[in-house]
Amino acid sequence: MRFHLIDALRGFAASWIVLGHAFEGKYFSHLAEHLPQLFWFIKYGYLAVPIFFVISGFVIAHSLSNDYVDGKYFLRFTLRRTVRLDPAYWGSILLVISLSWVAAKVSGETFDGPEPSTILSHIFYLQALIGTPHLISVYWTLCLEIQFYLIFCGLMYFTEKIRPCCSMAFQAVLLFITSASLLWPLKIVDTPQPLHHIIFLPYWHSFLLGVFSFWCWKKLIPQSYFYLYALTLAAVTIYNSSYSTLFDMRNPSYFTLSSVLTALFVHECARLNKLSSTNWRWIQFLGAMSYSLYLTHIPILAATGYVTRKIFGDSIYTDIVNLIILPSACIIFAFIFWYLFEKWSIKLSKRIKLHE
Repeated sequence: MRFHLIDALRGFAASWIVLGHAFEGKYFSHLAEHLPQLFWFIKYGYLAVPIFFVISGFVIAHSLSNDYVDGKYFLRFTLRRTVRLDPAYWGSILLVISLSWVAAKVSGETFDGPEPSTILSHIFYLQALIGTPHLISVYWTLCLEIQFYLIFCGLMYFTEKIRPCCSMAFQAVLLFITSASLLWPLKIVDTPQPLHHIIFLPYWHSFLLGVFSFWCWKKLIPQSYFYLYALTLAAVTIYNSSYSTLFDMRNPSYFTLSSVLTALFVHECARLNKLSSTNWRWIQFLGAMSYSLYLTHIPILAATGYVTRKIFGDSIYTDIVNLIILPSACIIFAFIFWYLFEKWSIKLSKRIKLHE
């Protein structure tokens, strides 16, 4: 079953992040001074990250919904995710290193490439866990996504394992993951800042909102359970925000609110049988290559922005050019990247059968 609305959300989220990082890179700084209203939405592109987390929860819950998860299934699931995601991720690592080398040559500087241990840690998504800086900032979310997938599939395996001796196995696991996920938003547990982007737990509720949205739609859990969970997160987030930061969208609490709103939106669309809507060619095009766009946009923004400033200088007119050229360059390159890395990896991953 193809969820066109989910693909559209992916395309929207990836595009928002691209524009947000372009704004943070000050490629629109002069224009933003004259037209701040134009960039009010763009500058909060980081709020698209929870959209990806919620979507991941919804899609992974869907992919496991009709399957019996045993040990062999878990291994095949892991292999399938690896074949689907890793080639493009590894390709982006090569891209970052290559463009860094080109930048050093152009500026006449010595190229100090990453250590082999740094590259190796990135290949296995371990860089954050062992304290190695990310080659580009977006990689932290990929490390968490991998943790989400494996932990959730492992929990479903555990559920099947204890089901023969516990008739309430699903309910017990549901209660456990719900309680655990609320420890961070409720501030019962507070992860030190250096660990905040390293382990999945502070963001587990965002992924679970997508899972619960799907389970509620399929009547695996009561509708009231999903709504209570979502509203609890929203209420706690607002309560923990001071009045001075409540309307500041840089407030970290807005990450949770974005997750809640996304999950409610997806669930309502599913309930109204609208998941097949927004099957528009242009937005499905963005959705199809959203992963490539997410992986490659930072180095492409840097390279393209360098060229536009060299040609047009640093002025408001350059910003106007950047507003058109930068997103276009990112999308065009992402399509090429998708064709080279993702197109075949998607086909190959689908050949891996989850059941014998």
